[in-house]
Amino acid sequence: MDRQNKKSLATILRHRVNIESHMGTTDGEGGFIETWATVIANVPASVDPIQARQVFQYRSVNVEATHWIKTRGDVSIAESDRIRWGTRVFEILVIEDIQEQGIVHLITTKEAR
Repeated sequence: MDRQNKKSLATILRHRVNIESHMGTTDGEGGFIETWATVIANVPASVDPIQARQVFQYRSVNVEATHWIKTRGDVSIAESDRIRWGTRVFEILVIEDIQEQGIVHLITTKEAR
């Protein structure tokens, strides 16, 4: 059995990201201030830019995806959350469960600018 081309999940998930949730804080005058709070810190992840060919395919259906982020399947994440990697922030567009086994989530994101 040739295992030279197979990488372990630990090798693939070499970055550390934070999962943030939207929190509405009152401003004291009846309004709300938009804030984000880290709900899960130092999540092992893989952050990969989408290739130009794939961006062209996505744009045909009006999706402006810029990166794919992979995380373990046991990480609780919702499409209303966002991902922070260092100083970079990624809006979540779609969360897919690879092979529907709960092992890996493939998250299609758009980098916030």
